Order: sequence, then C-alpha cells, then structure tokens
Amino acid sequence: MPRRIPVTTLNASTIDILNVIRQNASQEYQSLVPTVEKATDIPKVGEVLFDSPACKNEFLNALINRIALVRAKSATFNNPYVGLKKGYLEFGETVEEVFVNIAKAREFNVEKAKDREFRRTIPDVRSAFHMMNIKLQYPVTIEDEQLKRAFLSANGVSELIASIIQSVYTALEYDEFLLFKYMLIKGVAHGKMYPIAVDGSDIKNAAVAFRGTSNRLEFLNTMYNESGVHTNTRKSDQVIFMSADFNAMYDVNVLASAFNMDKADFMGNLHLIDDFTTFDNERFDIIREESDGLEEVTADELSLMGGVIAITVDREWFQFYDNLLRFTDVYVANGLYRNYFLNAWKTISYSPFSNAVVFATSQFTATPTGFSMLVGDVSLSDTAMVASLIVDDSAVGLTRSDVSLIQSQSAVEAGVAIQRYGAIIIPASAFYADGEGFHDYLYAEVNGTQFKSTTQVDNTELTVGAEIEFEPVV
Repeated sequence: MPRRIPVTTLNASTIDILNVIRQNASQEYQSLVPTVEKATDIPKVGEVLFDSPACKNEFLNALINRIALVRAKSATFNNPYVGLKKGYLEFGETVEEVFVNIAKAREFNVEKAKDREFRRTIPDVRSAFHMMNIKLQYPVTIEDEQLKRAFLSANGVSELIASIIQSVYTALEYDEFLLFKYMLIKGVAHGKMYPIAVDGSDIKNAAVAFRGTSNRLEFLNTMYNESGVHTNTRKSDQVIFMSADFNAMYDVNVLASAFNMDKADFMGNLHLIDDFTTFDNERFDIIREESDGLEEVTADELSLMGGVIAITVDREWFQFYDNLLRFTDVYVANGLYRNYFLNAWKTISYSPFSNAVVFATSQFTATPTGFSMLVGDVSLSDTAMVASLIVDDSAVGLTRSDVSLIQSQSAVEAGVAIQRYGAIIIPASAFYADGEGFHDYLYAEVNGTQFKSTTQVDNTELTVGAEIEFEPVV
C-alpha cells in the first residue's frame, strides 16, 4: 500500500543538529566529538571531524540520511499539486487499479427462478496497471573546504543542509511540475478527456459550461471517462486546472459560484498552471530519454491546447506515485570532495475509470467534416472473419483513440461484434454472399459527433487496403 511521507520542518539550530547527530552516533564518535553548549564550541567539533576521517564520514552520513533527506521528503510534498500524488510505494513496481462496474438489473420472473437459482452472474470487473516508468538522479558535490566553513558560524550547518537540498529539490520540484503538465497535455491530445465546447464570444459562457458540467459529474454516467464505466465525481473530488491568464479574468467568488462550491472549497480544488501552450521540451527530453512510455510534446499538440481554457478531472485520474527517494554518496579522494546523488523513481499514469473533462473554445473542439479508415489486417477462418480498421486521415488531426466505432443494432442482430477502436468480427453465419448476411453502414463517434460510412460494407468488402469513408450523420 502507498503511504504518505509526513511533512516535517527543519527549524533546529546548528547546535541542536550537532548534538542530535552526536547523541545517535557510535561510541567512538561520542568519545571524540564534544557536546556543543554554545556557539563558540562549534569550531571545536569541526577540528575533531577533520582530524578523524571516520568521524567525518559518520557525521556526513548522519547529516544526509537523517536530516537532509527528511528535508527533501518534506519539500517533495510542498509542490503545487501535492494533493494529487498517491503516496510512496514501499514495495513493488506495479500498481493494479481495479474498478467494479455497477450490476445489471433484470425483471423478476417466478417462471425463470428454477433456471436462475444456481446460475453464475459474473461481475463486470475491470483493471488497469500502472508501472514505474521514471528513474531520475540529481547529483550535488560537497567539498571538504565547504564543509569546514560550516563550522565557522552559528548557522553554518543549517546553511550547508540548505545548499545541499536547494540545488536538487528545486530541480525535482520543477520536473514533477512538468510531469503533471505532460499528463494534462497528452490526456487532451490523445482523447482521454471528454471535450466540452465553450462559446468564446462571451466570457460568461464559460461559467455556464462549468456549472452544468460540474453538476452532471455528480451523477452516474458513462460519458466522461475513457473506459465508459458508470461512475461519478463528487464536488469535493473535482480537481480544476486553469491557466493563470484565464483565471485572472474572473473574480474568485464568480468561479466558486460557477462550480457550485464555497470559496474555501473551490480554492482547495483549483490548481493554476502557467499556460497550456508551452512546454519545456529541452529539459523534458533528458527525462524521457531513458524513461518508459514518455513521448515528446509536439508543436501540433501545443497548438491544439491553444483552445483549452480549463480542465476538470476526478482526483483519482492522476496515478502518480513515488517509488524511491534516496541519497547515495561516494568520496573522491583525489579531489577532496564527496558526491551525493538524490535518486527519485516514480510511477506516472492516469486512471481510465475516472472522469476527465476539458473545456475548450471552437479552436480546439472543431470536429472534422469527414475522415476515412483503412482495413489494415484481415484474419479469416471457417467460423469467422476479423478485420482491423485504422484511421487514415492525419490531415484532420485524428488518431486511432480519437475515433470510436459504434455497435449498431443491425450488427447485434447479425451476431457481428464491432470493437470500439477498430476490430470487426463477423461470424460465418453472417457472411454476405448473394443472400442474407451482414451488409450495413458502419457508425463512429468523434468528439461527441456521430459519423456514418458513405457506403454499406460486408465481409466481401473488408479486404486489406480497402478504404471506408465516413461523413457526419445529419
């Protein structure tokens, strides 16, 4: 189970730090290093440490492992999106997320009771796996001369700790910010969030869209999550992202009212972001170079985000875990310095079972007037044919995940299975050969708009390379 690292603050003086390290040190360290009672005793500790390499190593290890790392862990949970992280995973590299869909009802029927009594009813249980996919390391060097200077003032050791942490923590915090921003951009660009169109001609229209959507999210619905399961999101779990500029156009009370929240609750759920149209790819390239499953944020995706004014997701949509946060070190005798490495391993993913909505102007939500799909693969057996369709119109900015094929009633009656992302399974009994069989239009949905194939298809027309055109349903 993941756990939260408790937030702590380092408010002890250099004297307190030195005495705590001594109190928990080995007997040899305690016999050589004196207790510090006043500031003038601090240099004496420094003299002993530099005359005894063993004591110096013990001091540095205690300083990093017991104090500096506590400071780093505490700081980790001071980033802007702290409440959206799921915690620290003690063991394992994979998280299994399980969702149990609501049960289906049936008519009570006494005549069928005998047959139903011992029949199994399998629950609709779905799962998603989130695996550790990022391993980062932040190096920092402490020279012997720098350590000496730490014993020349009353605040020297505290300042040394601050210098160790500041250089690595600022980098870690910024990289975490980039990871959250990356998830939002990819979630929108890959169609993982349900788009809500907002008329940009009047800024008041946004408040209307916010209020209506926020209210609907509290009801069970299959529309707003990628997996199409029945789920809802309470007001308290609705996390709102807005760009700093768009947020500045509204009074806080107006925004709180738009989401039907009081001001305090709204401010707790609101997360500002610098903007949706820029991304530090230069730095992020280093992160994703050795990471699993991370992609470049493209110029087309950033251009698409230009129409986004706000994003609302369920708090559980972010699957962000810390797997490891540990300092390691090595002493370089030739250079008289010690290298420290903060290792930060993470799992970043999203939940396909949680609601996610993007509010955007027409610049973003424009739906294509038509598109086409290619038959990429066909598998034929004595019992059935399986055809795989792929999107063949990059000009309109669509990917496979943007287009959802629809199981029509005629397909159900013919026993034909039409999978959401492109697979069509036609049983031999539904083959069309100058007689009865499956011969009908295909239907698809893009951004809430329904499309229909321009011609009817059957098993004889679903051949490799065949192109199927789609147009909006009027």
